[in-house]
Formats: sequence, C-alpha cells, structure tokens
Amino acid sequence: MTFVQIWLNFYLHPRKAMDALAQNKTPLYGALYAFIRGILLGLFLYLPFYLLKFEPISPAYLKILDTPDYFLYAIFIWPIFGLLSWVYLEGVGYVVLRLLRYPANFDQMLNLGGLLNLAIGIVILIFDWLMVALNYHTNVIFLGIAHLLIADPWSITLTAIFYKKYFGVPVWLSVLLGILVRILYMPLAMVFIRT
Repeated sequence: MTFVQIWLNFYLHPRKAMDALAQNKTPLYGALYAFIRGILLGLFLYLPFYLLKFEPISPAYLKILDTPDYFLYAIFIWPIFGLLSWVYLEGVGYVVLRLLRYPANFDQMLNLGGLLNLAIGIVILIFDWLMVALNYHTNVIFLGIAHLLIADPWSITLTAIFYKKYFGVPVWLSVLLGILVRILYMPLAMVFIRT
C-alpha cells in the first residue's frame, strides 16, 4: 500500500493499514504523517483562528507564548512540536519495551505513532470546528476531556493490537504504556499548546 492508501485505509480497515505500515523498513511514513498533521493543524485550525481574531483560552506557561498573536506563531510551532513530541514519546515507549526485553522495533513504533497522530488528529480537527460552530470552543476543560475521550481509547486500543501482534506485548502492558505516554505528553501540551 502507498502512503495515502495506508492513511485512508486506517479509518475503515485499521488492521490492514497497520499490517501494511509494519512492512516499512524506515520511519519515513511516520515522520511524514506527524509532519502533515502539524501542517494541517496550522493551516486549518491556527491560521483561521488567527484570521478570525480568536484569543487563546488556556493560559501561557511560557512568557514568549503569552501573546495575542499566539495562533499565528502556532502555525509554525505545531509542525516542529509535533515531530519532536512524536520522537520523544515513541522513544519512551521503545525504551520501556526494550528494558522489559520485548523485541520492539523503533521504526515500526514511529510509523504507527505518526499514523495515529495524523488519522486521529484529523478527527479531532473536525471535532474542534464542530465545537466552534456550536460555540463550545471556549471551554478548555470540556475540550481537553473531549479530546481525551476521542483520541486515547482509539489510540491505545490500536497500539495494543499492533504491539501484541508484532512485539508480543500483553494488552495490559500496552494500556499501561499508553497511559504513561499520555501522562508524559500532558506537561508538554500544557506548555506549548494553547487553545
């Protein structure tokens, strides 16, 4: 399957898409998926928010991001942040699995992580615009919980299926690892991502 076929098949046939993705020998697809997610967020969320003069509703934890032009800067920050957090979080998972003596393949983990970022990220993007249309986009707690409920069960479930099939990792361990990765992601998100 091609890059785009894997991405589109992910929605209707996730196992088939993950099997095709597992055959890639380099993390190129994962990097492209993660980067494209950042570009799409910049163009279809942050740029319109900037042009519509939306104000961030979450606080700035870094002085440099405490600006009314945050959404303009986010257009450029997100692709870089997305790539760096993708490598960091998949790296944590890889190190944990290798320390526990599972035959994890970092390239496969990066590819899967990138695909999940993009595929689920597009669903979150559509959800965010639905919340703007319904005027629910100003409640940061609601949006945070909704994002967790949409993304995390989906991502953790598919990761557990992949890790069991390709690395022999028990489902319970994949779930714990997924929770650990989310816990590690939250401080990064709070610092760099404002909504």
